[in-house]
Formats: sequence, structure tokens, C-alpha cells
Amino acid sequence: MSEKTVRQLEKELAKARRIQRSEHKITQSRNLDYIGADPKTVKKEKPNMSDIPDYIGLPKKQKKRTENKW
Repeated sequence: MSEKTVRQLEKELAKARRIQRSEHKITQSRNLDYIGADPKTVKKEKPNMSDIPDYIGLPKKQKKRTENKW
């Protein structure tokens, strides 16, 4: 068995990797679904506390106030 240098082994490895990558066939995806949220969805408003009997919910979020700018 012949002794090979590290450089020769690296070249053979690179050549084998190149051949392996070239044999790989890229197929196109046939999935034509929506990307992200479905456009047919409708936004539902959150019910008020008065709409549901015997329910006490959290208070609505207040608008954030900015700090004093002076």
C-alpha cells in the first residue's frame, strides 16, 4: 500500500465531494400553498366585557405615554 501525503488525500477528498455534489439533482417544489397567513381569514374583534354575561376581564391596554422630553 502506497503512502499518500496529506495534500494528496485532501485533493482526492475535494474531488470526491465535487463529484457527489454534481450528481445531486435539484427538484422543484410543487407545493403552491400560501406563504404566511391565509388571505381568506377575517379578523375577529375581541368581545367587550359587556358582551359576555358574568365575565370580568382584564382592562383594556392604555396607550403608552412618552417620557418627559424637557
